[in-house]
Amino acid sequence: MSEENTVKGKVEGLIPQVISIFMTYGIRSVTMDDIARHLRISKKTLYQYVTDKHDLVEKCMKYDCTLHDTGIRRITAENYNAIDENIEISKFIMQQLKGIHPSIFYDMEKYYPRAWALMQDTREGLAAEVIRANITKGMSEGYFRPDIHVEIMTRLWITRMNVIFDPKHFPMQEFNIAEVYAQMFTHQIRGLATEKGLKYFEKIQNNPNNTKHP
Repeated sequence: MSEENTVKGKVEGLIPQVISIFMTYGIRSVTMDDIARHLRISKKTLYQYVTDKHDLVEKCMKYDCTLHDTGIRRITAENYNAIDENIEISKFIMQQLKGIHPSIFYDMEKYYPRAWALMQDTREGLAAEVIRANITKGMSEGYFRPDIHVEIMTRLWITRMNVIFDPKHFPMQEFNIAEVYAQMFTHQIRGLATEKGLKYFEKIQNNPNNTKHP
């Protein structure tokens, strides 16, 4: 293996640590010197793998999007009914949102627009696919209303999620994003559910020993 590939592999392996740094301290407030020091590598080594901080943020976002995609697809591959599948996905998303620095979304949208666009585009594409399939499944199972326009509801759901992560509407200094997501999720399921689906969802919500509820 060449020296260049060795350096690349070393720094790529440190990307999860870089993400952790950003999640803890924010993005804009952390310098490349800070990152190199946290990683215990020289800044010169860091710049052998990335051209600048924008490039590093984008690489972190690509890595995070891959993890997000893998986690969601692992859930959808299980034999859950539509409501349980939604709950498991929501638990996964809310776990990702815990401990995020309040400025993270603002920093990305304002100062790292390419990384922000990458996150939005990648997650919107996955969300549309998963939500569309989930609503269709729920309708066939009798948990969701048969009169739902799947495409309209899919786009509305995605739009609501985008609003949650827009710092102009829900600044993280004022709102717990995981709590905002949980409120949106409950409202969304109730809007979709038949009487059968609502009874099932309320049974899960009202049972404190049930681990399914997000």
